[in-house]
Amino acid sequence: MLRLTAAALALDARVLLSTVYKTFSIKFVDGRVLQLERTLNSKNDLEVHIRARPSQSRSKFVISGDDVETLEGLPGDLRKVAPNHWADDRTGRRYSSVEVDRMRRTRSGSWMERLEAFPEIRELCGRPLPVFIDTWRLDSRAEDSGMLGEWRRAPARTGSAAASRIRTYTDSLRDEIAEARRASIRVTQSRDTGFAARALAAASLTIREASLHERYDRTVERYEALARNGLAVGEAPIPFPTSTTPTVRRILHVFLDDWDRRLEPLIPVNEKLQILREILDSKLAPSGKRTNVSASGELEFLSSNDRKLPVARLSSGEQHLVALFTLLLFAAKPGSLVLIDEPEISLHAAWKHAFLVDISRVASVNDLQVVLATHSAGIVNGRWDLTEELELPIDIGEEVDVHDDGEDDLDD
Repeated sequence: MLRLTAAALALDARVLLSTVYKTFSIKFVDGRVLQLERTLNSKNDLEVHIRARPSQSRSKFVISGDDVETLEGLPGDLRKVAPNHWADDRTGRRYSSVEVDRMRRTRSGSWMERLEAFPEIRELCGRPLPVFIDTWRLDSRAEDSGMLGEWRRAPARTGSAAASRIRTYTDSLRDEIAEARRASIRVTQSRDTGFAARALAAASLTIREASLHERYDRTVERYEALARNGLAVGEAPIPFPTSTTPTVRRILHVFLDDWDRRLEPLIPVNEKLQILREILDSKLAPSGKRTNVSASGELEFLSSNDRKLPVARLSSGEQHLVALFTLLLFAAKPGSLVLIDEPEISLHAAWKHAFLVDISRVASVNDLQVVLATHSAGIVNGRWDLTEELELPIDIGEEVDVHDDGEDDLDD
């Protein structure tokens, strides 16, 4: 259900056509309803009919099998032999849709261009794309991660799959830090060129020493918080004079204006980085490990004797947390809907109890909506007011493997 929700809001044709359902509706708080109907047409092609409201047939938008049939960059001997199944006539080898997606990108332009004629649906299915996290494959290669959104096709690196995936997210963190630093430097250069003019303009101001000192202390505190996360740019503020004159106070007033302006671009990324480090450090502390941010903006992990640890040396649970929270803070687009399946996997019992608090902090700072599917009362941790219990009819005697990827067997 989470995967189908993400696919509906992202208009992922392969998932919408291959997942077995009759109708699927998503209700929004403003009263709109996105309704999907999966049908078989006269040519035995599957179609998904989408309406912005069930009662408005004029908004019907159709995605058919033709939208995912075209292959790009695949061998000419590869052909589709059944839903979700492909065969190489030369070698005889068969491939699943997931394996085919590793070799090429699914065509999307055809129906996305048509969507321009359906503004009501485009508003509901627009960007940012939802993020679907299949926790069983959270740290696997990007193509297999089970995620939807702008980051699902980020390239994997060499080394272990988990470490490679995490480096993709930490690279995004590093890039955001670098851009914030560049913005701060641009502000610094701009303010330096106009300092004299601003100082002259302040010549007639009356500045009280007590209020100036309070402002100075706030600026220093902000600077030190940035420095702890490797984000401070320039030298630390000069010490506050033991005694001041009106002229000194006016100069300090302009000086603090400039400092506050140059720190502003760094504050948003520092807020996210601080939350990330607080969450991770609280979990790493019992094993003697901690996080650090290098001068180049790299998120590092240190042992109890301050030796740098590669990501692969973290436990599976620690890697899980690093991947999840770094993704949500530095890769997910603000305003995204995030759907997480079984977040409890690989989590220590105490970490489960803290998960809702942690994810709420992350969601708040990055403007995310989060929906979790869980079997764990530890994840709920008493917040039953947030839960919605699902009751799904299953035939007696039917065997259901809840951890099966299901990609190759949906039609079976």
